[in-house]
Amino acid sequence: MRSFATKPPRQDQPARFWRWLFAFLISFPLSSAVAQKVVATIPSKPGGSASADRPTWLPPDVDEKVPPVEETACSVDVVVQKAAQRVLEFTRNVDRFTATEALTHQSINKHGQGSAPVERKFDYVVSIHEVRQGHLGVTEYRNGGFALNEFPGGIVTNGLPALVLIFHPYYAPSYEMTCEGLARSNDRIAWQVHLRQRTDKPNELKTYQSGIHGASYSVGLKGRAWISADSYQIVRMETDLVMPVPQIQLLAEHTAIEYGAVKFSEGDVNLWLPLSAEVYFAWRGQQVHRRHSFDHYMLFTVDDKQRVNTPPGL
Repeated sequence: MRSFATKPPRQDQPARFWRWLFAFLISFPLSSAVAQKVVATIPSKPGGSASADRPTWLPPDVDEKVPPVEETACSVDVVVQKAAQRVLEFTRNVDRFTATEALTHQSINKHGQGSAPVERKFDYVVSIHEVRQGHLGVTEYRNGGFALNEFPGGIVTNGLPALVLIFHPYYAPSYEMTCEGLARSNDRIAWQVHLRQRTDKPNELKTYQSGIHGASYSVGLKGRAWISADSYQIVRMETDLVMPVPQIQLLAEHTAIEYGAVKFSEGDVNLWLPLSAEVYFAWRGQQVHRRHSFDHYMLFTVDDKQRVNTPPGL
């Protein structure tokens, strides 16, 4: 993990560095509610009108077919409740965590062909905590918060760590959930759960925003989660939009995230965190495919003591 300071701290000044990093982080206001945002600085492009047809370069919609499952009795209430306990453990254990993020970006042309990959690497910091009763704040920084212009096309994808919060007790009631049975995911036996934003509940997890100070548009999600049958950790999630959003020329979006156990070397902390993500979207005349991968995780509190070091093997 590289320092965000203009000059790196000397090895004999770790306490001063962590105090500086904390002061740097709190200088940015936290979001009032969890939101996965895609922020654009580019203007609208002609010819980007909304369409109900799904682009052929996208993966299949989550509702196109049900992945195979074993016909096993499954109580969705039990599965969701136990998954919620794991998500609560995650939010209690995480004050802030850092990682190295590698991004691969491809633009997709009208024929569905990808451009040459463009690669970026970021120092990535995530802060998660309760900003007020019933609302969690998830704030992300890349390279100290100044990476907007480094994203290809001026479009920033945020919120990947927040997607599991669909199962948090604050947000789970906003989704209709059905347990479809047992499946295999990441070499694990997992409960396969279908989810969909309820029409009578507010959407607080996903927004699109044009420009840093532009209007935000909430979008509903549908998808699936694969929840380990023994530990009830979320091992994979896939989501699509409930419907296109013609007001902002958002035709489609598909996200698939793989999670894995990250064992930290101190503090007896073992967290399930995003390891990789595939993101596809067709928005305002642009068609994009991105792959994010995360490694070299570190976890720390806001005092002068680093609680957990870089886990071995990452």
